Amino acid sequence: MPRYADVALPVTIDREFTYLVPPDLEPSALIGSRAIVPFGRKYATGLIVGRPDSTTVTLLKPLHDILDPVPVISAELLDLCRWIASYYLCPLGEVLKAAMPQGFSAASRRIVRLNPAASAESINAATKASGQRAQILSLLRTDGPTFASRLGRTTGVRNINAVLNDLVRAGIVEAEEEIPRPSTTPRFIEFIRIGDLSAEAIRQALSTLPPRKKNSRRLLDSVLALAGGATGEIAIRDLLKSSGSSLSAFRELKEAGILHSITREVSRQQEYGTEEQTLHIQLNTAQQMALDALTNAMSEGGSAFLLHGVTGSGKTQVYIEAIRRCVAAGRTAIVLVPEIALTPQMMRRFKSHFSDDVVVVHSRMSLGERHDAWRRAYTGKSRIVIGPRSAVFAPLSNLGLIVVDEEHEASYKQFDSSPRYNARDVAVVRAGKTGAVVLLGSATPSAESYYNVQTGKYRLLEMPERIDNVPMPVIAIVDMAAERKRAYVECKAALPEAQRGKLKNFVASPISSLLREKIADRLSRREGIILLQNRRGFAPFVECAECGYVEMCDNCNVTLTYHLTKKHLRCHYCGLTRVPHILCPSCGGTDIALRGVGTQKVEKELATLFPPAAVLRMDLDTTSRKGAHDRILRKFGEGGADILLGTQMVAKGLDFARVTLVGVVSADTQMLLPDFRASERTFQLLTQVAGRAGRSMLKGEVLIQTYQPHHYTLRHVVDHDFRAFYEEELTARRELDYPPFSRMALVESNGENEERVRAASEQFAAVLKRTAAPVTILGPAPAVIAKLRNRYRWHVMVKSPKEKDPAGATMRHALQAAAATMAKDGRKDVRLIIDVDPMGTM
Repeated sequence: MPRYADVALPVTIDREFTYLVPPDLEPSALIGSRAIVPFGRKYATGLIVGRPDSTTVTLLKPLHDILDPVPVISAELLDLCRWIASYYLCPLGEVLKAAMPQGFSAASRRIVRLNPAASAESINAATKASGQRAQILSLLRTDGPTFASRLGRTTGVRNINAVLNDLVRAGIVEAEEEIPRPSTTPRFIEFIRIGDLSAEAIRQALSTLPPRKKNSRRLLDSVLALAGGATGEIAIRDLLKSSGSSLSAFRELKEAGILHSITREVSRQQEYGTEEQTLHIQLNTAQQMALDALTNAMSEGGSAFLLHGVTGSGKTQVYIEAIRRCVAAGRTAIVLVPEIALTPQMMRRFKSHFSDDVVVVHSRMSLGERHDAWRRAYTGKSRIVIGPRSAVFAPLSNLGLIVVDEEHEASYKQFDSSPRYNARDVAVVRAGKTGAVVLLGSATPSAESYYNVQTGKYRLLEMPERIDNVPMPVIAIVDMAAERKRAYVECKAALPEAQRGKLKNFVASPISSLLREKIADRLSRREGIILLQNRRGFAPFVECAECGYVEMCDNCNVTLTYHLTKKHLRCHYCGLTRVPHILCPSCGGTDIALRGVGTQKVEKELATLFPPAAVLRMDLDTTSRKGAHDRILRKFGEGGADILLGTQMVAKGLDFARVTLVGVVSADTQMLLPDFRASERTFQLLTQVAGRAGRSMLKGEVLIQTYQPHHYTLRHVVDHDFRAFYEEELTARRELDYPPFSRMALVESNGENEERVRAASEQFAAVLKRTAAPVTILGPAPAVIAKLRNRYRWHVMVKSPKEKDPAGATMRHALQAAAATMAKDGRKDVRLIIDVDPMGTM
């Protein structure tokens, strides 16, 4: 009786594909295993997600091969991925691809070669009939077998496969599919067991070696030095390096039976070191109460907690002690952090306590490192996994605790590709499905999490004071409008009367006089300083002072940022770069001015104001290389720099006892964005960066520069009043029916033709209205950034009140039905993106 397998493939088609299971593959075709299957003209790697006994599908193709002897994804994780696919309205195959390490799946590649049986006459006829065919055949003659994709790129033939199919049918070329195996495999290394070495046998071997065997003699001399008394193992590669010998010499000695080795799997991991000073810490009363509540919940079958602790209150130590108890009970744990930049510091803390029981995963690791981290978690060699968003999929069994540090961070949301999931919310669901405890920690919880506490969904744990009763930093607001007037008056008064007219282009320093004074004071005391400017580059836009022309990106509806280091303009969305104009292309004027302030401009200003000071800049431009985050933070932490300047990377989770001053160069960057979360994000960012100051017995101070000194958000930041801010923020959200009082989705239509994009967005809104679902539809309207990467964007915002649709199921069903209707119309030139629970409306 034929058996079947349902396979999920990483494609945009929202369905699973059924295949026949050949008898020889039957024992290996297990749910959760990867299979190579024919898909169209190619072969693809997918995951077996079901084994039905029957199917209504006809003309089925058989599975080609099974890659795994045992399932690579558990039933629990597969169930979680199904939930993500359903909730975030995306294909299961795309979710599974996100849940597995990169390199675990690949499509086949088409290889083309000349048919040796083809006659010269048929080849000549094909060459004369088409210039495209002549190009292809010429390349195949000179290069031999070639990938079809390379032929398309080299010849410029867009429909390369159609042309090749004609040549195959004519018998002129042959084509076959190459199925690439997974690019990541376990790493094995040869070792010598030192305890197995016999000094006497090695001396005997040395005496019989001819003098010309210099490499072998050097190797045996090194081995002899190790033999006798010592234990442990040494890698062959390390032994060869220290002895100056060669691998061929070792192979000869091994074949002669003089040396023996063992081969075992080793893990490719980055080295983070440890922090011994964190090993023995006595918990205070608030920490102990939080730990006891978590311990009780772990023994009772799980629960969701929100840990609200002010910056410096010791939340990380609570995480560590809770995980210690979790692991002692024979269970496993996941720790999510919002930024790769925080991973090294967190990893060192955890390594100090848990050694090799902890493993890290993040996107800056090599494929091999990620593969080995996954295997350590999968095999149970490591019971604690730390990492950003994707660590929520760690293949741990018997999960007992998931910690989400800085749970309010937007970086937990995958927003630029499918599946558009929020790792924080997925963590809550995964914990609920496995009976684990989930702990959401933050000094500035999200509006949704705080609301979930008020409605009884989460339990609140509070840590209202810093460790050892260290006082919170004093925060002051600097009115930059008044500062600019003062600087203008001073500058004008200092100039001779004849030169005062030149002040029409006066530009004030981005560093106020008060901040300048405070920096100088800290430098004299050799204390650390952190400066936040949440915009990279030198100048956010370039403007003609005579006609107002602004340098814009050709592909996106945004201004180009000037970067001083490479002296070019760059788009931070699509990556376009170009040399700035010397003359205005609009009016021909020469007064081209750099406007706004980026991290590079602040860095240059600091060099002018404080020449002896050592400044480290930490933004996307300086941290693109592997390990750059850790190198910068280590150098600053060890006192190798006086000032750490950066974007929001410097605002989160960093703990430096020597930092006593934090300066925010411009608080307005995020506060004035046209987004319903703008005030919340500003409060969170400013409170978090303020918390980097005064984390020891040294008194901390914070200066926030702004042109909006009376904004209600800043008032609550200065008062360190989280509750008052959220009460005011939630009141405004309730009136406008924004989350957390409603479920929301943002539907984007984008394409290269603006008119067709607008029409598609209008059609979607009209179709959605016909579903009669109790939803509010706003739009369609052009997105705030109406053009991005040469594609026009229109938005439709959909809201569903929680009292009528608590889980958002009605809204999602309506969206799914509308999307299915749109798909039938076949608008292939317009892409539809549905983002459930968006982090913003930009």
